[in-house]
Amino acid sequence: MTPGPGPAIVQPAHLLSVMHCISSLDNLVDDILLQIFQFLSVQEILTLRRTSKRYYFLSKLRNVWYTAFCTEVLARHLPPPGPSHSLYALRSADLEHRTLLALFLEKRWPRTKPNVVVSSRKRETVDQILLIPGGTQVLTVHGNKVVYWLISGQPGATHKLQKVGEWSSPSDDACMVVKDTEGQGIIAIGCRDQSNKHATVFSLTLKPALSKLCDYSLIPGTVAGISRHLLFLDTTSEQDGGGLELLDWHAQTEGTALLPRIPDLFGSFLGFVHFSNHILVAWEACISVFPVPDVPAQGRMVVAHTKVFMFSEPISVPVAFTTCVPRGWPGTDAPAYPPSQEMPSLTIVARNDDGAKHPSSFLYRLLRLSPFIPGVLGDADRGLRGQECTQICLGSSGRGLCVFGREVRLCGPSLLYTPPCEMEFGPAFETGKAIYEIEASGDGIGGNKVDFDEGMGRLVVAKGSGGFDVVQLL
Repeated sequence: MTPGPGPAIVQPAHLLSVMHCISSLDNLVDDILLQIFQFLSVQEILTLRRTSKRYYFLSKLRNVWYTAFCTEVLARHLPPPGPSHSLYALRSADLEHRTLLALFLEKRWPRTKPNVVVSSRKRETVDQILLIPGGTQVLTVHGNKVVYWLISGQPGATHKLQKVGEWSSPSDDACMVVKDTEGQGIIAIGCRDQSNKHATVFSLTLKPALSKLCDYSLIPGTVAGISRHLLFLDTTSEQDGGGLELLDWHAQTEGTALLPRIPDLFGSFLGFVHFSNHILVAWEACISVFPVPDVPAQGRMVVAHTKVFMFSEPISVPVAFTTCVPRGWPGTDAPAYPPSQEMPSLTIVARNDDGAKHPSSFLYRLLRLSPFIPGVLGDADRGLRGQECTQICLGSSGRGLCVFGREVRLCGPSLLYTPPCEMEFGPAFETGKAIYEIEASGDGIGGNKVDFDEGMGRLVVAKGSGGFDVVQLL
């Protein structure tokens, strides 16, 4: 049994004050009481629920938790838990669970504790694992095969893993999968190590499972990512330096747009992010900024840099991006609320070997992690010093995790000091006790063995002996 986040303990004095109001409230009809419930805080709803059967049943009505979810989660710009659906289609129990989980994670992050809620029984080696936004869909890569799983289970009940789909590459080449992090249920599958091969775009929200949306029999380079209507391809292995090539998979056209690389100046490709109507590409030696191009139907267009910011010293993988501002509810049926007072200020998290600085004209914040595990109490005794940072997973809110050697550590948004005299929100990495220790295989632990969902507070971890764990933070 896996306990979900429970209500706060009611203090006797608080309960006594509530009881004094019960006699007068009992004289009101249910419609009036329901209106009152919608103005109460979540803690007050849970307190009244315990006083009588009548209030218990009223507190279970959908109107109560629809209002609570909108005012306590969406209006306060907390990361909404669970997969994206129409807000009006969510039932009362689902809205209640999402509201309580969002408030629990806000209060306890990053002091949550890990709880393995379910593990895959099949001991098949996992080369890559992804947790789709929403935290209930998992993709595992096994050589040239991709398996699609669903995590099911109600709060406080046993969770189950259900295999709902499988896809195999037309060739024997090892696969890699990239996901659209904006929660649209869109993924792309390509060859891991071979360039100029095939690529396929799938939907995880349509039926049947793994519905094919677009299929390219031959692409330049290798698949690097997918964002909105664009498929990103790494063509830096080309003799002319290549860069990041863009395909409009939604239009299914053959034309491309090239975000060029200057080989002797930029270094290797590390990652990219869509931010404020621009595409930022991280290279070893710089960040290059491009406008989002209109990809031509035929031929290739070269996109000019808007700006290039050179680093005084190179950075290296892993690289992650966050604005420390949650994206909010993706659907169009959510109430409109004023935007967060926190201005979206992009933070680029990368690994480096020294304290290199970025230029003063850099518009974004570069947070450089030490390549090795932080020196925390007890690390020397456990032989953990010198473990490399192999993976960073960050959500838009700043919640995330990093992997040092076999240890998984959390990070969360925090108020940070930035010279000369400014304070701003950014991800702060925990140097305390790790929340999870990965089971190593004979080949060691590389990247792509862990993934994370910020709204659910859930991670998936590939195990060295095969299979994977689903871990809930509680």
